[in-house]
Amino acid sequence: MTTMTIDWEAIREDAVATMSRYVQFDTTNPPGNERAAAEWLRDQLIERGVTEDITLYESAPGRAVLIGRIRGTDPLKPLVLNHHMDVVPADPSSWSHPPFGGEVADGYVWGRGTLDTKNLGVMFLLALEQLIQAGVTLQRPIIFLAVPDEEMLGSFGMKWLVEHHLDELDPEWVWDEGGGGFILRDLLGERPAFGVAVVEKQIQHLRLVATGEPGHGSTPHDNNAAVTLMHALDRILVPHPVRVNEVTAAMFREIGKALQFPLSFLMRHLDNPLILKLAARQLAANKKINAMLRDTISLTMLDAGYKVNVIPERAEAAIDCRLLPDTDAARFHRWLETTIGDERVRVETIETSTPTALSPIDSPFFEAVRHALARHVPDAITFPLQVPGGTDSRFFRPHNIPAYGFGPFVLELSEMDRVHGIDERISIENLVLGVKITYDIIRELCVA
Repeated sequence: MTTMTIDWEAIREDAVATMSRYVQFDTTNPPGNERAAAEWLRDQLIERGVTEDITLYESAPGRAVLIGRIRGTDPLKPLVLNHHMDVVPADPSSWSHPPFGGEVADGYVWGRGTLDTKNLGVMFLLALEQLIQAGVTLQRPIIFLAVPDEEMLGSFGMKWLVEHHLDELDPEWVWDEGGGGFILRDLLGERPAFGVAVVEKQIQHLRLVATGEPGHGSTPHDNNAAVTLMHALDRILVPHPVRVNEVTAAMFREIGKALQFPLSFLMRHLDNPLILKLAARQLAANKKINAMLRDTISLTMLDAGYKVNVIPERAEAAIDCRLLPDTDAARFHRWLETTIGDERVRVETIETSTPTALSPIDSPFFEAVRHALARHVPDAITFPLQVPGGTDSRFFRPHNIPAYGFGPFVLELSEMDRVHGIDERISIENLVLGVKITYDIIRELCVA
């Protein structure tokens, strides 16, 4: 294997400038308009000498999927490096720095997408450039993939790509978003804990529609659609039972190895129903862990009425339900209808996903992550992760393609609240760390 001395100070400056520029493409979804960002990425791949074998698919006007192929010497399936270009909306009036300014301040690059997931695109890009400059021999081909529309339904992004061009990808592994390094200070002090996402919860985006009788607001009655909806929500917005499965049990076992007795014992045996019952309240107190351990329902949208003195005849609520992989979705729907127990309220489906296979924990990808972390974050704990949210990995796993979510950087738990929140940012140190870890993982999986 060819080796070379890498100028990490130069990479630091490059990572900051590249991250800053990428943020400045306003790819707010809706509407997305990712094509300009995709064309910029295409130019970056060419100018940096990574590859000229690039395809841009127009999945819809203004939307684009970028596929950059780097050939390998052996007839192996490729490693796919995936990130999404689109971002969620941001209200500039609430931010310390403009969400699409790409400003650099206080050791951070600020802006929408710096954590979700334009940062991954920058880390993949710079790591690939360094590997090519090192003159290494790639045995395994690599695909640099940038997709639109992840933040909506994927209809013009990964869902579209998998439906139309999966054979062109045919990956051995997909590296996607979904995991990463976190400081679990209450449990582990300053020791970083890295999760590698191997499965995610089922998506059930639903709408409750209540109907009733309209009337004058000065004359209340018992068939107010808004009140009917309120009572229905009150009945279903209750905690569901805590459960552990293969992935969450493995996660807690790995964390438990770093703890002192008796907490270490409890963590290693949470698959015991009695021990889980004893620990459930404390575990559920953390909102992120709570979401990994039970089916959840979040009320996200409400719509009723059109004038303050008119009783509405219709009221709607959108609920974001995330089900554990082994939950029977049809049974959950029956529970909703039975629990609501009111024929004036119907449940409509907005979007759903089906349970998918677990990506293997015992795999070369997982081992490459462990080895890279041992070099760059030597005190890290690594474990499989069940992602509470949804990622583009859900389109690969039904095809028995292993997909892994991994962010090669370390965040305080409070920093995660900036994802889809206010003042999203990434530290310069994390940008550099991400390139280092990414470089080593790709090298182990693809280089002769």
